[in-house]
Amino acid sequence: MELSTSLILVALTAVLLWLLNLRNNRKHRLPPGPPALPLIGNLLQLKKNLSQTYGPVMTIYMGWKRTVALVGYDAVKEALVDQADDFVGRAPFPFIHRATRGYGIGISNGERWRQLRRFTLMTLRDFGMGRKGMEQWIQEESRHIRTHIHAIKGEI
Repeated sequence: MELSTSLILVALTAVLLWLLNLRNNRKHRLPPGPPALPLIGNLLQLKKNLSQTYGPVMTIYMGWKRTVALVGYDAVKEALVDQADDFVGRAPFPFIHRATRGYGIGISNGERWRQLRRFTLMTLRDFGMGRKGMEQWIQEESRHIRTHIHAIKGEI
């Protein structure tokens, strides 16, 4: 008796999770894609030519991470050139975001990225980036370092 009750409870939970997942996918209006396995997603299907079945734009799961894949020049051009505003941005990396508090120039998006880029360029210009004298100074310093390394190497 207990086994059948547990089995019914597990089956109802599985059906409920499946329905929630189905509802979630419809809410996002994602492109079609192959069904994913729990935990590993579509990783076992990546070598297959999925674009013949699902078209040049499809949804695949890399592990548990949902990804929209673009296959072919035309699909990539349309996404990155014709609809650039919809596809702009970088994927979030929680560890890096926590470590930099969102202020890393390599992981920022939008207005924050523009501010960081402007600040970085102004700071580099203050240090002499882009000036002819800076190149000569760098070459002179590298010669001194090379001479010092050769002197140390000769002592050993």
